[in-house]
Amino acid sequence: MFNDDTEYELSRGSDIVRDGMYLELTMANTDPVLQLAEVFYSDVTHQFTLTCYEPNIPLAIIEDLIEQAKKLLPPIEK
Repeated sequence: MFNDDTEYELSRGSDIVRDGMYLELTMANTDPVLQLAEVFYSDVTHQFTLTCYEPNIPLAIIEDLIEQAKKLLPPIEK
């Protein structure tokens, strides 16, 4: 993900403590890793939540994060 020469990365994972999955937005090439935002999908409530850890994240980046989370996080129904 790119915006104004800033490179972003997405990471997907599961969280057994919170009982769900997350998609995490980080700034690329930072050490330590700079976590910007996270979308979490709860297996308990079947709802998404957005948490921002840094201010002033471009709206287009947040919109892309949310769109990707909708595609990548909910369980596949058969």
